[in-house]
Amino acid sequence: MNIKKIGSFLAEERKAKNLTQAALAQKLYVSEKTISKWENGRSLPDTSLLLVLCSVFDVSLNELLSGERLKKNDYTEYKVNAEDNMAKLLAQRKNNKHKILFSALCFTATYSVMLIFILLSAFFALPSWLKISLISYGFLLTLFGLAIAVFYDINTGSFECKYCGKKFIPTAKAYCLGYHTFRKRRLKCPYCGKTSMCRKTLQNQDE
Repeated sequence: MNIKKIGSFLAEERKAKNLTQAALAQKLYVSEKTISKWENGRSLPDTSLLLVLCSVFDVSLNELLSGERLKKNDYTEYKVNAEDNMAKLLAQRKNNKHKILFSALCFTATYSVMLIFILLSAFFALPSWLKISLISYGFLLTLFGLAIAVFYDINTGSFECKYCGKKFIPTAKAYCLGYHTFRKRRLKCPYCGKTSMCRKTLQNQDE
């Protein structure tokens, strides 16, 4: 799937419809910046918007994913390619969602076990050595669960640089030390070298 080619195709079709980026963004309920990223080949439209874009531009899904209007004799070849690309894109996003869910469940489960061990130590008359063992084991188990959660979150999808739009996977050290919100993390982009609040995305890193 050629993202640059798809981006150029979207720009051409938008202009052919006499739409500005702002007007198209309003139709799709996205930001003008998002449209610009698509057209510059920095990201792909979300799968939920593909059919809407096809309707706006009067093109087929095969043409949209192929990045050009198809002639009759080219249709069969591009149909196979487009359907294959679409299947890969959907499978990639589904797989990444499963990984994120798994990492969240791992951390929640291990953290819950640690709390149970602490409560047992606090409210039951147990020997001191057993209390210390339970708390230590719970702490180590939580660290193990956190390590698994961090590993899966780092390697699921990628982070998108605010400045150059490139997608990348950070090192474990950069990930752990970076200030973060629910969807963003402060990271240094390996492509442009700038540090910013990079958005987590389910798309894989740029090659």
